[in-house]
Parts: sequence; structure tokens; C-alpha cells
Amino acid sequence: MDHSLYLQETSFLDLSNQDLRQRTLTLTAGISDIREQVKSLFFFVRDEIRYNPYTSFSEPEDYLASTILQRGEGFCIPKASLFTAMLRILKIPAKLYFADIKNHKAPRKLTDIMGNLFLFHCYSGVLIENQWLKLAPTFNREMFAKIRVRANDFDGRRDALLPAADLDGKLFVEYIRDRGDNSDIPFAEIVTSFKQHYGKDIISKWQQSSSADCRS
Repeated sequence: MDHSLYLQETSFLDLSNQDLRQRTLTLTAGISDIREQVKSLFFFVRDEIRYNPYTSFSEPEDYLASTILQRGEGFCIPKASLFTAMLRILKIPAKLYFADIKNHKAPRKLTDIMGNLFLFHCYSGVLIENQWLKLAPTFNREMFAKIRVRANDFDGRRDALLPAADLDGKLFVEYIRDRGDNSDIPFAEIVTSFKQHYGKDIISKWQQSSSADCRS
């Protein structure tokens, strides 16, 4: 099967950006095994790029892989964008999966804006030895510890999605709707869906929360 589509540069996966390329190659220097390369990139994006659900979502640059690397933070879609781009730089086929989920441990500040149904939750797919693995570099390790959820460590061979339950056995992430996969980020569809579901004032509410987050 031809997987060339999942190796290409796109509007949001800017593989030719020199800072992005250099960081990718530095993180995997001296690593020849593909599984170990993927692990190195996964743990970097998951743990070193801070999870911040209040960062901007309404402009195309908010999802650009090199921009997310520079910012050092983002929510699930930007972080998956960065991870997927890094994989493609190493000539490892990678794509983006989307799903609507309920986060039963979402903070009150976030649920006041969006409830607990999050549209277009995003994670990455990586092809290793003819097997597509699903990896979610969403929450950093400190966030997992804070909400008492076992971190989704990637062992190189199995999916690493967000857990269904926390350490106390209570429901954490519930997958509501599978939106399939994509070779790039469907920016217009995401923003339109956000406005339709969360209200036309979602951008201003999000910006207010982002400003409050920066002040805290």
C-alpha cells in the first residue's frame, strides 16, 4: 500500500522548517531503531510541550507544527500536529486521528466554556512494521499526576491513548464519536464545528480564559 500521503509536507506540518528539522534530528541522534525514535519524539512532545487547553485555536498558525515547537505549549491538536510533523521528518508515515470525547475530569474553568464534550480531540497514528499505532501526546506527565491518572507511556509496540479511567477506577476519557483520520488538520471544519457547538462567542470566551491563564 502507498503511504506517501503520510510523509508529505502540508499547510500545518511544515517539515521544511529548519528549527523543526534540527530539533527532530537532535532528539533522535544516535537512535537507529524506529520504535526508539518514535518513543523519543513521543515523550518529548508529551512531556516537554506543556499541555495548555486555553491557547488560541482560531488562527491557522495555532496549529502550525513549528509554531507549537516555538511556543512550547498547546492542547491536543497542536501537540499532535508537532508530533506528526516530527515523525514525517524522519520518513516515518504518520497521520492524524480525530474523535469527540468526554473528559470526566476536565477542570471547572474549561467546562464552564465547553461542557465536558470536546470536539475534534486529536492524536497521532504512526506506521511501524505495517501496523498503525495510535499515540496521544496530549497530557504531560505532571498533568497525569495532578489528576491521578496513569500516564499513557508508549512502549514502542502498543497504542498509547488517554486512559478510560483514573487511578481510583473513576471514568476519565469516554470516546463518543470517531471522526476518522486525516493527512492534515481540517482547520476550517474544526473552527466551524467549535462555533456551531460551543456558540459563536467561543473565540472571545477562549481568549478571556487564555488571558486569565497567563495572569495566573
